[in-house]
Amino acid sequence: MAIIEKNTGICVGQIAIFLVDNKNHFCEIEYCLGSKFHRKGYMTEAVLAILDYCFNQVNFHKVQVCHKENNIASQGVIRKCNFTYEGTLRDYFYMDGKYVSRLYYSMLKEEFPEESFR
Repeated sequence: MAIIEKNTGICVGQIAIFLVDNKNHFCEIEYCLGSKFHRKGYMTEAVLAILDYCFNQVNFHKVQVCHKENNIASQGVIRKCNFTYEGTLRDYFYMDGKYVSRLYYSMLKEEFPEESFR
């Protein structure tokens, strides 16, 4: 799904649901945002909206998300949205001549802070 800046109508990023497991009622989300739109709250708003959709429309039990160890901006979004840290897959990616770990987080339906979203 596109993330559109309300004032300009410009597409500033995207957010997606993938790795859907209907049998076990969970999915993973992924997202990206143009660097000049960082630290404006757009991604936090988009993640909360997709969580609302996942939990209240699709009825997933669990939503997971991850980030590369050096992606501090993404880690901030994940923490603001109150995901729970699950663990680290060490040396998951080989990038630019070095290994980079992947950190996983999740949220259960009963943990979704609906009152802060509505």
